[in-house]
Amino acid sequence: MRAAYGVALVAGLTTLIAWVIAVAVSRTGAGNPEQRFGLRGRRVVGALIAFGMGGLSAAYGGWPAWAAIVAAVAAAGAAIWYVGTV
Repeated sequence: MRAAYGVALVAGLTTLIAWVIAVAVSRTGAGNPEQRFGLRGRRVVGALIAFGMGGLSAAYGGWPAWAAIVAAVAAAGAAIWYVGTV
């Protein structure tokens, strides 16, 4: 499962970096990811990063596999909620 957490974390961070670069270089609303993806896109990016970080933290912390999965899903759920409130 550590590979799945790592892939989710790398995908989320890559998407976040691409999002920031796209915002920086966009001169029109069409090129802005906030206009194209909106709240749903931000929630997906946040959930990917939180799932990867929560899962890796729990897995390398010595937790059993089932607890690491629960921690990863809980972290993703918390990120989805948090991104919707800010």
